[in-house]
Amino acid sequence: MDDVAKRAGVSAQTVSRVIGRPEMVSAETRELVEQAIRELNYIPNGAARHLASSRSRSVVAIIPTLATSVYADEVSQIMAVLESQNFTTLLGNSEHSIEREEHLISSFLERQPDAFILTGLSHSRRTHSLLLASGVPVVETWETDGVSLDMSVGFSNIDAGRSLAEYLVEKGYRSFGFVGGDFRVDHRARQRLAGFAGGLKDMGVRAPIVVEVAVPATSEDGIAGFDRLLAQVPRRDAIFFSADGLAIPALLDCQRRGIKVPDDIAICGFGDYDLATIVNPQLTTVRVEAAAMGTMAAQLILRRLKGEPLVKEKVDVGFKVMARESA
Repeated sequence: MDDVAKRAGVSAQTVSRVIGRPEMVSAETRELVEQAIRELNYIPNGAARHLASSRSRSVVAIIPTLATSVYADEVSQIMAVLESQNFTTLLGNSEHSIEREEHLISSFLERQPDAFILTGLSHSRRTHSLLLASGVPVVETWETDGVSLDMSVGFSNIDAGRSLAEYLVEKGYRSFGFVGGDFRVDHRARQRLAGFAGGLKDMGVRAPIVVEVAVPATSEDGIAGFDRLLAQVPRRDAIFFSADGLAIPALLDCQRRGIKVPDDIAICGFGDYDLATIVNPQLTTVRVEAAAMGTMAAQLILRRLKGEPLVKEKVDVGFKVMARESA
């Protein structure tokens, strides 16, 4: 740090501020210090900074899978917002398991992160205890149907399921199927079904035939779930898959088997993944503002860490039914 200070013509304290609290330094001075850091290939000692400031300047984000584009959109925005304030994002993959999430949180707490960004409102009892005892800010994303530990950013999975039901009934569909992840594990799939079935009931339509698949699900699970549903009831007007990752493989399998979509059967997904508009026919689905969730979650964390008042501790980013060719 002394070498950087000499090269930039500033004090070591100024170098420390540029690294840890850049907003306290003028843009001109900050550029001089950052240029000296680049020229000298200086890497700050994170452990020493942590001891000196009692802050690790790191935030943990735990998502249920690394294989889905919408979670990538969320994480990329979390990282962008946090990095702009010199915070590091530590990423964990729970694989839809609250037990694995608990293990990840326990391990990350050893690093003393400044905050956590989690997926969903359902966690183990020990996870609740660990986070409450830590005292660090927590933002839960992807869900607003329940009580949050601290702050939350998301949408109502129940309302989203209901909106899709209303759309399909208005289109004239009357017999339905639902394929989703194991409800003991995939709580948001369970909520989407609850909203979907509730919407159908309110409109005087029979409840859907339900098939559960393994979690975390693969493309093959989408096809297998589709097969199992058709084996139970060969004729369905429309099938709602709890995620595009299940719906798209089933849609492609229909082409292989000569099943016309939507003439023979309509298919809907959830999430509006990257491939939803590339497949033929394009997939009717529910768009979720994943990037906005990531941005808002990171901003809430930064405001809390700075001691700034929050306008809302529960932010609803909404959703939208994307009416396309498959239904």
